[in-house]
Amino acid sequence: MSERSANDVRASGAGAPASRGEPVGGGIRLIARGDDFGFCHAANVAVEKAFTEGILTSASLMVPPPWFEEAADICRRHPEFQVGVHTTLTAEWQFYRWGPVLPVTRVPSLVDKDGCFYPTSQAFLEAGPKPDEVEAELRAQVERALEHGVDVAYLDYHMRAARVTPEIEAILLRIAADYRVPVSRFLGDTDTPKLGDVTAQDKPAAIARMLRELEPGFWLLVTHPGLDVPEMQAIRPSFKRERGSIAPSRAADTEALTSEEVAAVIRERGIELVGYRDLRDEMRAAGEL
Repeated sequence: MSERSANDVRASGAGAPASRGEPVGGGIRLIARGDDFGFCHAANVAVEKAFTEGILTSASLMVPPPWFEEAADICRRHPEFQVGVHTTLTAEWQFYRWGPVLPVTRVPSLVDKDGCFYPTSQAFLEAGPKPDEVEAELRAQVERALEHGVDVAYLDYHMRAARVTPEIEAILLRIAADYRVPVSRFLGDTDTPKLGDVTAQDKPAAIARMLRELEPGFWLLVTHPGLDVPEMQAIRPSFKRERGSIAPSRAADTEALTSEEVAAVIRERGIELVGYRDLRDEMRAAGEL
């Protein structure tokens, strides 16, 4: 999608204050969220492209991975981007791993023998994470984002690890309350219908079709922007190696977010694009945060 087209779509609602819950008059409100911002260079480039040339309204920033600082620099150069912290307690890739923001000696129950996060939420849970260490690490991630100039608009959770038990979920919600930010999926924002079994090549058209058929309500479209480049082609899940490279699927998400067809559906249906900072600021003004 061209920059001019992206601006036209945004003029229909993105960046404007929005009410929470069901849209007034039975319309459609949509948050287009891009996950894993900061986890590699290709993801950072794709998120920036999806914001500036597409419909992306919010990006979830991972703080522990090596490419966080580049992502934070992008945020400082683009203060209009609406960015939250993708609370991270797992590291799922083969040959590409990370550990906590805090020294491992402060959070030993969260890491394996190599000082890295576990690859899955189940493995994280089975290792017996101590709640006080979970809380310390998640607060450190939010603090590091703030220290690097990121205007934290919301919190969410990578691989659901920060919701793996009611006690850990309560920690996530308490941290969000302390920083006066909302938590994605806790505002009535419901995940859009699943696309089904579609190829990467067909994904942009499938997302356009899903939006064309979307019923009135407050919806959350979760994507993982990326590029089909050597860096991302080499990144493969450690726990399901048969899946192969993530690059084609993530590049398809970027294509969908910047697609003229998707933009046209949003314009034609009058879908209101909103971001989490819009909601955060309105909630703060209303004394709800």
